[in-house]
Amino acid sequence: MHDSPAGLDRDAPNRQLDLTMKLRTGRQLLLAASIALLGVAALPARADDKPAAPPPFEVFPTEVNLTTAAGAQSLVARITRPDGVTQDVTAEVKFEPADPKLAKVDGNVVRPLADGVTELKATYQGQSVSVPVKVKDAAVQRPISFRLDVMPVFMRSGCNVGGCHGAARGKDGFHLSLFGYDPAADYLSLTRQLTSRRINLGLPEESLLLTKATGKVPHTGGTRFKDDSPLYASLLQWLKAGAPDDAATVAKPESMEILPKQMVLEEGEKQQLTVRAHYSDGTDRDVTSLAVFLTNNEAAAKVADGLVTADKRGEAFVMARFATFTVGAQAIVVPKGLQYQFPPQVPEYNYIDQLVDAKLKKLRILPSELCNDEVFLRRSFIDITGTLPTPEDHD
Repeated sequence: MHDSPAGLDRDAPNRQLDLTMKLRTGRQLLLAASIALLGVAALPARADDKPAAPPPFEVFPTEVNLTTAAGAQSLVARITRPDGVTQDVTAEVKFEPADPKLAKVDGNVVRPLADGVTELKATYQGQSVSVPVKVKDAAVQRPISFRLDVMPVFMRSGCNVGGCHGAARGKDGFHLSLFGYDPAADYLSLTRQLTSRRINLGLPEESLLLTKATGKVPHTGGTRFKDDSPLYASLLQWLKAGAPDDAATVAKPESMEILPKQMVLEEGEKQQLTVRAHYSDGTDRDVTSLAVFLTNNEAAAKVADGLVTADKRGEAFVMARFATFTVGAQAIVVPKGLQYQFPPQVPEYNYIDQLVDAKLKKLRILPSELCNDEVFLRRSFIDITGTLPTPEDHD
């Protein structure tokens, strides 16, 4: 018998005490709310099930839209084992466009060649998945944009966070809006303050915007990126173009997504993520290289540049931040090679019990055994009120 606050009592429906029934009901509601927030997925197959087919093979995203010559979309592929564990198999997948005249694939990145509609065939160990590909304006070179190209650099480099230039009064005489919520004000700060110093259109490479960020001149924030990085290239291109502002019709990000949204990883395994932003003009864009990645539990899962690394057993939410949006994916980490067998006959009296069992299976945790009334009362008090019952409550 496990005497743990996390235990789940299954004898409640047979209890006659009104207090016990009320506590059971309150506890179920809390469990339901918690599970809904965590987004529990479908039940994984039992460990003793014999798979009738190879592990399910998925490719993310499920469709690709490429706009202008600069369009690109990174792909991620994974399988889900019968025990519910997911594995990143992107490096082992062969990607082939049905029409090589419309699109090409560099590693796991799809790029446009000509306008049209085609499919991308992803093959892994005899399984194949088709991903629709739409290419538009493949010959058009999109002009550099302050809001689409420069503002994301400030976010990715940490320049507009609260501890740096995004502070209420800025830092070292330079102020940016927090997380880029006001691009118009940021443009004025860059182009109208400290003229010919912060940006130098005659000698773009000598602009403080670049020399400070690369550490060539003293910078309180230290080196933010190197001069051979794509972030540097975007800023330099903007400066060479004359530091233009955007037209009022420039597309604005309206939402974003992170894929895959859920993963169950064994300790030490990795999973690459891909992030897409959706814009007001109906286009979407791979912003994985521009997003800021965070985790709420580094002990369980770490993340850098969209690559999740499973560490110790537990659960984490990995988040991606771009523009004014933040989205997350659930990462569950289980011990590698754990011999786990869920009890074959566990009574489930309602859908709450089913959801709880599904989560226990994902975490590879056995349900607690039946407890007596005293233990149940103590667990219920801890779960609902965060306190132990008094001696009077036991009477």
